Amino acid sequence: MQKTVVALGVAAFMLAPAVAFGASFAKQSLFLSRSAVTEGETVLINAVVNNDSTAAFSGTLLFAEGTSAIGTVPVTLAAGEAQAVSVSWKPAKGSHKVSAELKKGLEVVETQSATFTIAAKPTPAAAPQSAAAVESSQNIQDGIAAYSPQTASVAAPLFTLIDSGRAAAADIIDAQISGTKKALGPSAGEVLNAEETKNAGSNPLGVLWFILRTLYLYLLTIARFLVGNAALFYPVLALAFLYSLWKLFRRFRRPAY
Repeated sequence: MQKTVVALGVAAFMLAPAVAFGASFAKQSLFLSRSAVTEGETVLINAVVNNDSTAAFSGTLLFAEGTSAIGTVPVTLAAGEAQAVSVSWKPAKGSHKVSAELKKGLEVVETQSATFTIAAKPTPAAAPQSAAAVESSQNIQDGIAAYSPQTASVAAPLFTLIDSGRAAAADIIDAQISGTKKALGPSAGEVLNAEETKNAGSNPLGVLWFILRTLYLYLLTIARFLVGNAALFYPVLALAFLYSLWKLFRRFRRPAY
């Protein structure tokens, strides 16, 4: 009889928190609002709690990762009520063990934990090499500014406009170079090989097109180098501009008959 009383007393002691507090977590109730999460994204951590007792429950739910708190949410449950509680989270990549601690006042009612894996942010695609090969005119502008800051200030918008045009022209030339190389095939940039020389008599038109495309490829390559090299492009542009002025001046100086 005495053993029975002791056993009942131990059982009552073990069940005391559940009887006193009533609320608890549902089975495997800790989960994210999305199954696949990438670092930098904001996601909700959800926990489902229920109150199986006949009395209302009022407490708090603390979400944490180790000793770092993620957020605390108040929880109020009527008798027999179940509720999903959420907190916002912006995790870094890697594995994270998150815990949810249900409390009533200072007393911990129940704790549940789960491990979530966050994917790394995708690496952005590298910019095309051609875009980076167009040199800026900043060094030329700095040289002008060293002698005449006023002239450099007035010319700055013009340099910006020309640099933008150079970048657009470089893209067009790059596309032409790529298309010409495809048309030439494996022999792009090379002289006629032995097999092509042997077949030249039977297909003279094909050989002619090959030579013309090769010359066109060389011209495109020279033009691309000129457009991309600011130190070469701007002196050539200046000479072309001065030559145009000279031709225009000579035209107006001609005597009218």
